[in-house]
Formats: sequence, C-alpha cells, structure tokens
Amino acid sequence: MREPWRQLLDPQSVNEPAPTPAALELACTDSGVVCPLPGTGVLHVAGEDAGTFLQNQLTQSITDMATTETRLAAWCNPKGRTRAVFRVIPSDTGWVLVADAELIRAIQPTLQMFVLRARVALTDLSDEEGLLGLAGPSAETLLTETAGSLPRAVNTMVRAGDLHIVALPAPTGLRYAVLGPLTQIGGLWSRYREALTAGNEAFWQLLDIRSGLPAIDTHTRETFIPTMLNLDALGGIRYDKGCYPGQEVVARLHYRGQLKRQMYRLALEDAAPDPGAAVVDSDGSEAGTVVAAAPAAEDRVECLAVLRIDRANAGQLTVDGQPATPQPLPYPLPAEADRPAGG
Repeated sequence: MREPWRQLLDPQSVNEPAPTPAALELACTDSGVVCPLPGTGVLHVAGEDAGTFLQNQLTQSITDMATTETRLAAWCNPKGRTRAVFRVIPSDTGWVLVADAELIRAIQPTLQMFVLRARVALTDLSDEEGLLGLAGPSAETLLTETAGSLPRAVNTMVRAGDLHIVALPAPTGLRYAVLGPLTQIGGLWSRYREALTAGNEAFWQLLDIRSGLPAIDTHTRETFIPTMLNLDALGGIRYDKGCYPGQEVVARLHYRGQLKRQMYRLALEDAAPDPGAAVVDSDGSEAGTVVAAAPAAEDRVECLAVLRIDRANAGQLTVDGQPATPQPLPYPLPAEADRPAGG
C-alpha cells in the first residue's frame, strides 16, 4: 500500500480481518459497502492543448465531453495493443485519467514523449488524489448527504466542491466512485466505515468483473486490442473520430469483422489467478488470457478473460488447472456466429 494511503487509513482498519465476499455481497443489497482504492492512480492532463492532445491519443472522443459525464478510453501502441484503459473525468483544470497506479507510473514517460511542443502538462497525482468505492442503499444515503445529489445514470458525474462522484454500473442498480484530495477521501473513509461495511479493492474488482469492466495492469499492458476487451460494447471506442495510435488496426477489426477474440466472464473453484494467466481448453491448447480475477462467495472466484471465440464454448476450459465455467455478461456482444473461426 502506498504510504499516503497508509497514513490516512485507520491502522486498526488496515490490520483487522476483512469481511468475507459473501458478507460484502449481502451488505451491498441490505445496507452498504465502502471500499478504499489505494491501488488506483490519478493522472492529471492540463494545459491549453490538453483536450486536443487526448483526442489524438485515445480511442475515445474527448473534446465533446460534457462536464457531467465520464468516458472509458484506451490508449494503444501503434499495433493497436492496449497500453491502458482509462476512465476519463473532466476537471476544472483539464482532465483526470484514472487507472491502475503502477501502470500510470510505468506508462507516463511514454505518453510524455507524444506531448512534443504541445502546451500540455502530465502530472501523476496518485499520492495526492484518491478514490473510494461505495455501493448499496445506505451508501447512497450517506453520499447524498455529502454531495447534495447523486448522478443517476451510468458514466455521469456530479461535483461537490473538490469531490467528483461518478456513477458506475453494478450487478444491480448503480454504484459510485468518489474522487478527491486524499485528505478529504481519508475523512470520508473515517465517517463512512462507521455506518457501512468496510470492503476492499478485491471486492470492488469483483463488482467490476460482474459489470464486465476490463482492467489493464503492468502484467497485461500491450496484450489486447481494445475491441477484445469489449470496449466497443462499453462505448469506449469512437469509430467516427480522427486518428490515434493503433487506429488503423482497431478500425480494420471493426469494419472487416476480423476479430477472433473477445472478453468473457468465467467462474472458477479455487484461488484467483494472476492477470495474464493462460486459459486452456480440454485439449490443452491455448484458449485465452485472464484479464482480472477476484474472490466471490462460496469460495469461488470470478474472472474476465479474453478468449478465442471459436474456443470459448468448445469444451471444458481451465485456468491454472481449475475448471472455468462461462458466466453471463451484463451487456450483449456481437453474435459469435457472425465472427470468423480461427485463432
């Protein structure tokens, strides 16, 4: 855990045992859960040319964003492989890109190379800004008291002083990410954990997995094309915008129907595999790659994995020797019958 977060979180809360996934799932339904997210980083993009710079780098359109919305976007290498998946949040001084904190540190020098002479400043604020995740009816009540009102549709946002409250998809209804200065986030954590069940990043990731939201970290960067991560279904790719790194590859897969892999949700029976772990079929052949995994109730594990479309339902899949059972995603995917076979 990064030191600024360690100082903010109550030492007792850091050391006390976390509730089980089953208890957290129940709390999401009956009351509420609050999850500190110290592993999530914040990259601030500011300057006169910041909007144009992001417009030319990301798969998403940026310059037409409303101040009350957020969008998913990928940043790719020239071969169309995803370096990062960001949640883009408008701020008073530019835009905030939210992603894995270690990944932000790893890719910022490369992103800086594209600034050239543009009037753009990239600042890693991960030690100054942070996020809390909240879900459940009691969490909504407390957050409404803090913010005055809440966003009521997925990917929308309200501001409350220095706080940004973002509505995210959830297995049922909405959940919320609160972005703000760490001093304020620490104060909210202290208040909210007295009334809500204290969760953790693993449980928040489980909610992301059930919502079909991909996450890229340092182990999986430059592994997947954005379409493989279902970013088209999630509205994270705009095909009517200008060029960006890897745009030709992403567009060709979309318009020519050549995509042979896409992201699925799987349930496992034992330990959570690491991102990048291999998924194999009944013949021992490579079928795909784990994107993210998290513990669930009943000693199960759920994960998102990019699989070969022709292998996804062709037989028993395993991850690290564990049987992997397909689970539904909350959004439709292109009909597999319309996709070409092959690896």
